[in-house]
Amino acid sequence: MRIVVVGAGAVGGWFGAALSRAGVDVSFLVRGPRARRLREEGLVLVDPFGERTVLRVRAVTVVELTDPVDVVLLAVKGAALPAAMEDMAKAVGPETAVLPLLNGIGHLDALTERFGPGVVLGGLCLIAATLDADGAVRLLNPGASLRFGELDGRVSTRVADIATAFDAADFESTDSSTIVHDMWEKWHFMATGGATGTLLGDAAGRVTAVEGGREVVSTIIAEASAVLAAAGRPVRDEARARVEGALLTPSSGFTTSLYRDLAAGRRTEVEPILGDLVRRAETLGVPVPTLAAAAVRLRVHENRVHESTAG
Repeated sequence: MRIVVVGAGAVGGWFGAALSRAGVDVSFLVRGPRARRLREEGLVLVDPFGERTVLRVRAVTVVELTDPVDVVLLAVKGAALPAAMEDMAKAVGPETAVLPLLNGIGHLDALTERFGPGVVLGGLCLIAATLDADGAVRLLNPGASLRFGELDGRVSTRVADIATAFDAADFESTDSSTIVHDMWEKWHFMATGGATGTLLGDAAGRVTAVEGGREVVSTIIAEASAVLAAAGRPVRDEARARVEGALLTPSSGFTTSLYRDLAAGRRTEVEPILGDLVRRAETLGVPVPTLAAAAVRLRVHENRVHESTAG
């Protein structure tokens, strides 16, 4: 099985490296500077204990793509999606499976419109990782998982084949017949966790440890849950327990990429994670004042970052 991983950042770099170590035929589709660095230095991986390893990987640029592959593992941030779709086009044929690992769900419409609904799978991952300034992929906490399936829930040969290929890698991999609902619940998890950290300014456990903190976080969870219910994707018991465990446990050190990017002064994924959810809430007639406030907080940050880089 031939796999092209689009992006060699925190998510694409880590999952692509895990597949490559397992003997899967993996190429990383990246832009020129990143391609040169990967070719010269390899892909540097840092585990949660600080141990660094270097993996020699195959890096290709868009001009080097020649024909379709079996799987395109799409792991870019939301803002990079339009350019990524153009870059990966030559790797996508009628038999290719496009497996996106983006936050939110808005990207599904863009991908199915560009490549057709029969090509695109649903997918999500759970991983806490970041890209260091030197290009190293750093895993913040042990463990990572990936889930995927057909958008219509059917059992297919290609999903079974992908599951077999992924089985050899050192991450948990699950095929799902409810992948779209799963993605909505992952979105709920990211939005509630992101709003908690960015609006209230710390890891979940520190927020809930102060007077009134638990009540505000519970309000955030309730607002997001109401949006999913109105959209016909109610949060199921297992997903609700996962969110409450991460956000309402006093000892929880849980943060999301939204909070980590904000704290580091980087661009954030405010629109696919919070902006889209707030806009859908408005369409559905669901009041979400706390989520809306978190989205505004991040938009102010985005403007500051833009001004600093433009100046």
